[in-house]
Amino acid sequence: MFYCILLAWQSITGHLSAYREVCEQAATDPACLSLFRSIPEFRVAFEIGDGTMFSHYVAASDKLLLQLEDFRRMEAIGSPPLIDYPVVGKFTATTLRYICIADQILKMVPPGERPIIAEIGPGFGGQCYILSQIHPFSKYYFYDLPEVESLIGKMMEVLHVENTRCIPFSEPLPEERIDLVISNYAFSECDRELQLSYFDRVIRKADRGYIIYNQIIQGCGIDSLSPDEFIQLLKDNGFRPRTYKEILATAPGNILITWNRTKK
Repeated sequence: MFYCILLAWQSITGHLSAYREVCEQAATDPACLSLFRSIPEFRVAFEIGDGTMFSHYVAASDKLLLQLEDFRRMEAIGSPPLIDYPVVGKFTATTLRYICIADQILKMVPPGERPIIAEIGPGFGGQCYILSQIHPFSKYYFYDLPEVESLIGKMMEVLHVENTRCIPFSEPLPEERIDLVISNYAFSECDRELQLSYFDRVIRKADRGYIIYNQIIQGCGIDSLSPDEFIQLLKDNGFRPRTYKEILATAPGNILITWNRTKK
């Protein structure tokens, strides 16, 4: 999904200056916002190509099929290349993946609960938007690079998603406790120092977690926690993590790590 540069940095996307520049420009320039998801420098850092397995998942859910047009609103922004999938119609693979992950995440949230959520590395905020269409939340916090957070803020404005807030990635979470922390790949693509900082400031406060841990940082010259080290860190701090192969995996070796401290 990403290419690697052998330099010390806090995350893989921190190396991608062209990606950050596109995000910053899209946040302030309507012309760039109208096409940013078609720009190669953005797509190399973010978009995935084949959504067939995700489309099958969505097509098998009557609940998700009823909301296709709500989900499709996001595809009208940024001019992403769309593929016409059987049953579900025209979508990007990335958005279909967001839909599948949202459906899995919300199985952890009791009906009627309006959770406080934090997401590490949310890209342009697509996962948040999809979740907002399926289940209301009370607050949603984003942690990402400054340029990316500028784009997230614009996307939330355009998509009319309320109760969201971007937090600079070095600042503490303004909550003593949250219901859920999410990270799809991003946490595993940070260096060890930033990961431990996120753990202390964000993850430690989360009653539930849904973190997909990929392996692409290996060989990139960035020192990061291995999946086993992160799982042990959770255990050492009183969590009871469960691990699975990533549901509908986009790459070999991806691991889904979850926990739920509301259950004994």
